[in-house]
Amino acid sequence: MNRTLRIGVPALVALALMVGMSAMTISAADHLDAPIVKLNGKVDINDVYVFHPGVGARQNLDKTVFIMTVNPAAGVISGDKFQTGRAYALHIDTDGDAWAEATIWASFGAVDRNGRQTVKITYEAEGWRHTPTATGRTGSTFAAQGIKAVAGTFDDPFYFDLNSFNDGATFCQPGDSDFFRGLNTSAIVVEVPTSWFPSPQIGVWGNTYQGSKVVDRMGRPAINTVFNPPNPFEPSPPDPKLEDAFNQGHPSNDVANFKPEVVDTLTLLFSLNDATDLNTADDGPKIQALAGFLLPDILTVDLSKQTAYPNGRGLPDDVIDISLGLITEGLITTDCVGNTSTFNLYAFPYLQKAN
Repeated sequence: MNRTLRIGVPALVALALMVGMSAMTISAADHLDAPIVKLNGKVDINDVYVFHPGVGARQNLDKTVFIMTVNPAAGVISGDKFQTGRAYALHIDTDGDAWAEATIWASFGAVDRNGRQTVKITYEAEGWRHTPTATGRTGSTFAAQGIKAVAGTFDDPFYFDLNSFNDGATFCQPGDSDFFRGLNTSAIVVEVPTSWFPSPQIGVWGNTYQGSKVVDRMGRPAINTVFNPPNPFEPSPPDPKLEDAFNQGHPSNDVANFKPEVVDTLTLLFSLNDATDLNTADDGPKIQALAGFLLPDILTVDLSKQTAYPNGRGLPDDVIDISLGLITEGLITTDCVGNTSTFNLYAFPYLQKAN
């Protein structure tokens, strides 16, 4: 398939990671990644995180934290409330078959006159006779039956130099900054004992629902944004329904339904360094291996080890830099923007307070 490059390499790769923005529209790791989720920020997954609390060798491997964020730029282009009903799920695969053996559910009540909602967190697992449950209200931490949780508005921990991309500039220039600094998001934070999982090797993906219908899905950062058209690599008119189909699909079908798109995009991105790559013959096997790592879209983690992306995903992890290096075969390794949020990774809920 012939594809014509009409923009510079840094801008092209940036475009793959952040497709489009206007003054009131943000496309980030998974923010606003498809037509349907743009209609309702409450069910638009921004990011998914899975990690042990603590830093490095001081991580507490006995606890595992799950975070889902929704409402991109909460309070600016989205609201700051949650979808009512049983609308949020963090599915957990414990045997590697891309199907969930356990699920953390978050359910919300109507907004009261004080602007708060009731919250119920449940942990449902195959073979368990008991369903651990904790209830509370948005904005306050609550705990019961092994679950510790909070849901509310926090600083968005995602970071990227979006302005340089929008200006058509290259990364790593004087004055470059994190576009997402100062923006908020709505977060669901749940901490449970690691011992609840029958195997330390788990895979996690988030879903949002309206009624019984799946609206959004996310495991690893930016998979739908980067690899499914519309993106800068699709030579023919894009199918506007493809991104929604991905979000509403099931991970077990990802390889069959979406691997060609991933391989197609990686093939072009790997070709960008052909002038300096002394061994292009190995590109094919590398692309197939990387596509096999990226799909199904499940965030994998070995809980017996310290967590840092791509083994899970922690709040400070620079997923943009890591992803740039992976998808360009090391041609571009950084946007030169670091984390600008202030986390206390030893104290629940770990996120920075809202701006």
